[in-house]
This record gives sequence, C-alpha cells and structure tokens, in this order.
Amino acid sequence: MEYLRAVVQQAKAMPDEFNAPPTENQNSAPRENHVPIEGSAASLQYLFSEHTAIFPPPTDEHIPANCRKWVDGTLANFSLLRGYLEECHQHGVGGKQTERTLVPSMKDRAGWHIFCVGLDEARGNEGSYFDDDEKMKEESSDDEKKDEITWNNGVPPNGHIPTVDLLLQLDQVMIRQVLSHLSYYVENGWSVSSQQTAWLYAILGRLEQPIHRDDAATMFGLLKCLTRIRNKIKSNEKE
Repeated sequence: MEYLRAVVQQAKAMPDEFNAPPTENQNSAPRENHVPIEGSAASLQYLFSEHTAIFPPPTDEHIPANCRKWVDGTLANFSLLRGYLEECHQHGVGGKQTERTLVPSMKDRAGWHIFCVGLDEARGNEGSYFDDDEKMKEESSDDEKKDEITWNNGVPPNGHIPTVDLLLQLDQVMIRQVLSHLSYYVENGWSVSSQQTAWLYAILGRLEQPIHRDDAATMFGLLKCLTRIRNKIKSNEKE
C-alpha cells in the first residue's frame, strides 16, 4: 500500500503538459536553393516531365481536317466493335464447345509476338530474341519444346488475324497479358506494323471494364510511344 500511495503522490505532482526541448538534427537543416513541392504542384511537375510526355503531331497536316468529326467517328466505331464482341460472346462464340486455335502460353512474350505478327516481322527487328535461338533451345525443357511445336505449327508468315472467334476464346487474364506483351515491343523501339496495330486495337476492344491500374499504366505507356512515333513522321509519310 505504501508503494501505491507513493505512486499516486508522484502522479499528482506531475504537470499536465510536457514540452520536449528542441533537438538539433543535421538532416533538418534547410538546403540552399531548395524549394519544397507539395500536393498538386508535385503532381503537375511530374505530368509535365519527360516521364509522361505526350508528343504533339509534327505539323497541322498530320491532323484530320475535321478533327472533332474524326474523333467522334473513331470512338463510335470502337464502341460498336466492343458491343459486337460482347454480343458474340453472349451467344457462345469462341467458347469451349467451339473449334479453338492453339495459342502460346500466357507468359510466352516472344511466342505471342510471333503468333500475332509472324516470323518474318519478328525476325526483321534489330536485336530480336532470335539472336539467342540456339541458347534458348538448349535451355528449354522437353515440355516447353512440345508446347512450342504445338502452337507454332502453321503460323502464317504475317501472323494470325485477330478474328472474332480467336479473340473470344481468350479470357480476360490472357487478354491483359497479350496487351502487355505487344505493348512491350512498341515501348522498346521495335517496328510497329499494321498487323500489330490491328491486334492492339482488337485486344483493346476485348478488354473489359473496370480497367485495372496495371493495364491503365500499360495503355498510357503505349500512348506515349505512339505519339512519339507520330511526332517523327514526315509530311510525305503521313499516309
């Protein structure tokens, strides 16, 4: 009891508030010419940096004469495509009971590139993965070789056409992965053909909402690269 009484007395003798003495911290010293950036200012600086650069058309000749009409028409056509694909999906097109096309495994980036654009275009890119073909064959397992032979037989020289049946046999996980694979080659400076852009357009038409943040980042990166490519087009090449 004496101990508890002493504790109570000490507690009553303590003040209600304590003020800690200031401590010197070398890291807290203000840096010379330092301007703090907070909130929207930091976001604005990032948006106007090269990390998010959206390149404008090189000249007015690269813009449609009636830009608003062109934008509205393009969006309307894309909306019609998405609606048509969804309607076909509801009717069982591309389902497990239909004839299905053999495709590469989900993580086979090089395989999907060949599948979509063909061997000729894939081989024609400088620094392509074909430089390491022999090494890859030696390191691949028997199962991987079997899978490659399975889907790789009969790939057209210019790649498979993104038909409705083929698009609808791919689930959303595969759609997202193929979008990532094809965007990877664009962002790394590989040539962009009409075949590859057709696949990108078709895959985006098949991508369901809500858009995952990873897919949003992929599409924004693709947009930046495509505007950079457009920015380098000369007037006599605009067609």
